[in-house]
Amino acid sequence: MTTIRSPRIITARFFEMLAPQISSVLAPSGPTVLQFPTEPTRAVRSLRHMTTQLLQEAAQVIPNQQLLINVVSKRVRQLGLGHRPMVETTPRMSLTDIALKEIISGKLAFEAVEASKDEE
Repeated sequence: MTTIRSPRIITARFFEMLAPQISSVLAPSGPTVLQFPTEPTRAVRSLRHMTTQLLQEAAQVIPNQQLLINVVSKRVRQLGLGHRPMVETTPRMSLTDIALKEIISGKLAFEAVEASKDEE
């Protein structure tokens, strides 16, 4: 059986758990030295590196840089409005990465529209 707790009870218990740690930091007994790990605990792939790699691969599909930017920005806008991705995604992928991946996989393309004679 699941019990529903009010946010007040959860907040109170959270502060009870943190009270010893907070009081040691706030105590005027002397300077507090915060220690952070110097070595990475796990290998983390740079998100910027991933986006750069995807951008280079998408540029092979759509070589015109301005056209590529327009296609990606339009698709990012669609994804932001709630359209579903056409490729498999991971939780940490940005909308830009999804759009680039769609271009690379051939799921997203563009169509050149010829100007009519009336517009010229």
